[in-house]
Amino acid sequence: MSETSATGLTVVTVLYRSGDMLAETLPTWVRAVGELPVRFVFADNCPGDGCEAIIAGCLGDASYTYLPDSSNPGFAEGCNRAVAAATTSHVLLLNPDVWLPEDGLARVWATVAANPDGPIAVGLSMYGGAYVGIDLHPIALFIDRVATVSRGPLGPSGGAAVFPTDLFRRFGGFHEHLFAWGEDADLAFRLYASGLRTRPLDLVLPHAGGHSVEGDSSLQGFRARLLARNRLLVAARTFTWPLLLVAVPVLTLAHLALAARRARQGLLRPFLRGVGRGLVEAPAARRQWNGKRFGFVSLCRYLTVRRA
Repeated sequence: MSETSATGLTVVTVLYRSGDMLAETLPTWVRAVGELPVRFVFADNCPGDGCEAIIAGCLGDASYTYLPDSSNPGFAEGCNRAVAAATTSHVLLLNPDVWLPEDGLARVWATVAANPDGPIAVGLSMYGGAYVGIDLHPIALFIDRVATVSRGPLGPSGGAAVFPTDLFRRFGGFHEHLFAWGEDADLAFRLYASGLRTRPLDLVLPHAGGHSVEGDSSLQGFRARLLARNRLLVAARTFTWPLLLVAVPVLTLAHLALAARRARQGLLRPFLRGVGRGLVEAPAARRQWNGKRFGFVSLCRYLTVRRA
């Protein structure tokens, strides 16, 4: 019997330099609402770029909450702040560079109503492929999961994810110190270790991808640094000691391969700084999570159990 009832859906969106993108995508979200019990919460980490006016122009009523923060606390904290403001049973985390078809929210809501207790991974179309949720990877640790993979997702991607609101809050939401790029994988490992499985939704949404760092070399370096750091912090926080001891040499070799790639991209220096920070911060990161951790049992189940 379901422990959670579906009474409403809040679309949670974190904005950063998103004015031009949101002007394209938000009208498609509004058209998709129809008569559904949907609200919106926008956490704007770069107020002043026009997003507030776009939101008011498209929605123009009390169906949304706007939360500006010019300090740019990051995607993870922005999501947590927005989910804290949600008053519905479920939240849909949706990036501002995602378009919705007219039946998009109806299909999400139907899946929520039929399966209200667990997380749902919504598909995204990007980089010439279709992806649904998060997958394990021997080099990158976590990657976007190709939609055709036979096993289910480790967890939802933060770009298009549905959570029961209470569940998201109970697990502490995203780890805010990660800032961005990896916070959804951290939560996915914790959810999976606790026995919660993510249902993939057969809906693939067009996704531009990378709009917040596009055309800015300093932000691309910032992204490379955070990804390098966060891979180490996610493993330190969420893996059991036995799995972590095995993962350390694998991660070491993986980072050598990643370093070569970053060097070709001109991003080696920020990458190495990220690795250094990850090694320094790993012990404290592990102490910050005392719940169930992802170990060999979880890994074997993930690799061998096929989706329904």
